[in-house]
Amino acid sequence: MMPNHTTDSVGVRLVLEPTETRDGVLHGAWWPRSHDLRGELAALVTDLGRRLGTILRVRVDPDAWDDVPSSLMIDGRFLRIGDFPSPMGTITVIRGGHDGFLLLVVPPETTATRAASMMAAAARPANGTCAAELLASGGPAEEPPSETRLAMTRAYTQADESAVLALVNADRLPGQPMCSRQMLADAVEGTCVDNPSPWAELDPPRTEVLIDDSGDVVGVISYTTRARDAAGLILWLHGNENTTVIEALVQRALDCLEGCSFVHAFTVASALTSGLGALPCVRRATTRKVLEHAGFAGRDSWRYLHRGVGGLGLAQTGPPVRVAACVRPSGWWLSVAEHEIGVEAVAGTPSHGVGVLWWLGTDTAHDDAALDKAVLDRALALLYANGAREIVLYAEGEPLPARSLFDTAGFVDVDHLASYARG
Repeated sequence: MMPNHTTDSVGVRLVLEPTETRDGVLHGAWWPRSHDLRGELAALVTDLGRRLGTILRVRVDPDAWDDVPSSLMIDGRFLRIGDFPSPMGTITVIRGGHDGFLLLVVPPETTATRAASMMAAAARPANGTCAAELLASGGPAEEPPSETRLAMTRAYTQADESAVLALVNADRLPGQPMCSRQMLADAVEGTCVDNPSPWAELDPPRTEVLIDDSGDVVGVISYTTRARDAAGLILWLHGNENTTVIEALVQRALDCLEGCSFVHAFTVASALTSGLGALPCVRRATTRKVLEHAGFAGRDSWRYLHRGVGGLGLAQTGPPVRVAACVRPSGWWLSVAEHEIGVEAVAGTPSHGVGVLWWLGTDTAHDDAALDKAVLDRALALLYANGAREIVLYAEGEPLPARSLFDTAGFVDVDHLASYARG
């Protein structure tokens, strides 16, 4: 267990998530007394050193501080302040082995009551609220009352568009485009320009909304069937992570798909997102728990990482990387080989300023960090040169390439993705 306490008024005001799982979006919070990073950082690093071990490097949100030095000497030890920024309203502290902790930075001028609320939310295990949302709200996002009285489900209509768009966008991950009216219309119709193949074999989806007793739309779900294996599919659902609403939506789909041999959930990328077919398990922990309680088992684990344009400065210094155009998905296939080791990746053509990188990794059991870095550097440079302002990276599981490669390239680990199946 990690120590979890906030020090008194003369010490550093810091709270850490009390477990070692770090399943939440944030891993704790820090409430400095000023915007002077030089004056504030020493106390934080010293306190964290006692709790977590020696801190080797930090990344900060440059807009939160009056001045950001490139390094500091703290307690006789050199501390590097990373070239890449931490997400807005946060500080990333990194100890040995590139092991990072993402902390909310509560603005110094925040009142004690609001600061306590935000810090408690940031340190809650498996918290699903990002720093920007906590800072905007002044505290944890409140779930609608669990006693929400639900009236009925009915078919989605054009009149529901605004309410459903709000539900979808409330669950948006960093790097995902805001859902537009056209994206929603395509998802309801069952078409996806960026990912057409899986949809060709699906029956037309049924999209329904859940209404409360006041007549308001509080949830939406889309599901369908697939003839070739008699399977049912829950394609997407949103309900502000309200347990009562999510349970009702999942049960509605299961009732309608009762005759199916298997029911899959979150396995097909729809028009609502940029390549994201799986469920973000941290940000949408309630949906994950409801699926598990309904008998679904997780599979096909992926990591979802995000990188902005700050601190680019990439240079091709490794072996030459082959680049070939590809159609599905639209973009480029990158590969490099040396001896019996090969590394491959797919970079999607940027859309809405967002580039997507599907990391395929090595094709043998032999890891080669230089080849991994060569492909990653070339892919990033290619995406930025073609209009990307930020990049989403999908990395399969935990193995190769190592987490440290993405960390040093400026990626932030945002969430863990999974799809689900129920026999």
